[in-house]
Amino acid sequence: MIIPGVLISLLTFPGVVVHELAHQIFCMLCGLRVFEVKYFQMGNPNGYVIHESTDRPWKVFLTCMGPFFINSVLGMVILLPASISLMVFREYNNPLYLLLGWLGFSILMHAFPSRGDAKVMINRILKDPDVSLLWKVIAAPFVGLIYVCSIGSIFWLDLLYAAVLAMLIPWCLVQIL
Repeated sequence: MIIPGVLISLLTFPGVVVHELAHQIFCMLCGLRVFEVKYFQMGNPNGYVIHESTDRPWKVFLTCMGPFFINSVLGMVILLPASISLMVFREYNNPLYLLLGWLGFSILMHAFPSRGDAKVMINRILKDPDVSLLWKVIAAPFVGLIYVCSIGSIFWLDLLYAAVLAMLIPWCLVQIL
C-alpha cells in the first residue's frame, strides 16, 4: 500500500516546521538575510526559506545541512525519555510518551536536506572554481548522501532513519547505564 505524500506531510508536519526553522536558524547564525519563510504548506515543497545568497562555502554548507543536524539532535532528545521508558519500564500507553514519540519521529523523518539543498551546494561549492578543494571534498559526500536519501525516501529510508535513531541510541544508553 502506498501512502500519499500529502498524508505523510500532515502526520509529520512538526518535522517540516523544524526543518525550515533549522534553515532559518543557520541563515541567522551565518548572517544571511531571510526574505521569506513558509514553515508548512500543503503542496510541494511543504515549506521553504528564501534567503540571500553567499559565496562563502561554509555558510552554504551550514544553511543547506542545518536541518540534518538540528532535526537529528532535537528528534533524539525529544524521543529519549519515551524510548527509555519503553525499553526499561515497558510503558506503552503513557499519553506524554506517545506525544513525545510522535513529535520526535516527525522531526527525525524530516532531517534529510532536500534535492534543492543539494543543488545549491553543487552550484555554490562543487562547481565554483573559486572554492577551495577542501570544501569540495567536504561537501561532495554530503551532496551524494542527500541524493541517496532522497531516492531512499521512496522506500521509507526517512522512517528507517527515525526508527534507528529513536531506538538504537537509547538502547546503547540503557546498556551503558
